[in-house]
Amino acid sequence: MKNPRSRSRAGGALAATMGTAVALVVAPSTSAFAATEIFFEEQATANWSVAHTCASGAVVDARLLVESTRDFESPDTEDAQPTVRVQYQAVCPDGTSFGWVGIIGDDRPLDEHATIVSAPDLEGVHASGTGTVRDNLGVDHDVTFDVTWAGTGGLETEVTAFTGFRVLIHTEKERSATATGTVTFDGAVLVDGAANHRITPVITSEEDKSISPGN
Repeated sequence: MKNPRSRSRAGGALAATMGTAVALVVAPSTSAFAATEIFFEEQATANWSVAHTCASGAVVDARLLVESTRDFESPDTEDAQPTVRVQYQAVCPDGTSFGWVGIIGDDRPLDEHATIVSAPDLEGVHASGTGTVRDNLGVDHDVTFDVTWAGTGGLETEVTAFTGFRVLIHTEKERSATATGTVTFDGAVLVDGAANHRITPVITSEEDKSISPGN
């Protein structure tokens, strides 16, 4: 199964200045450098609170997560196999729990698919697809999802440059967003509307650009 290839974030939180790139270390001119390698990753995350009825009859708030991921490395310029993580977790008052998770868009089984369309500068993302998730009892279930993120806040950008034998430029971007969508579980509508969890939607990206000296 192909898991989203998340890179660890460098330098902590993103710079607070909206729409301004913050250069922590100024890199020298790259005119003397030739070979460039790029890794890019974009994620959009949304959470919903879902009423879950426990075996005892108690009703608790479960958390539903939908997280899209596009990533690629040069010479590619797009992810040929984007993935969407769909996850559900409910914890009952007696300590029992029910949950399930799946990464849709990997190559097992072959009939799963995820489609992700992104707007420039993290202004929006649309993710849709169908697939299979597995619960904590080992049972498989069918899910569908169709979620749209719309960027609402300013674009926060942080740029960090490291110099040495090669120049490494690490760029992180983040934009707050709203998210609206529909998720079904075994044919039943689980959510249909705006993300309502206390963890608000967000769209983020990371890019690592490695520039090596020319011959």
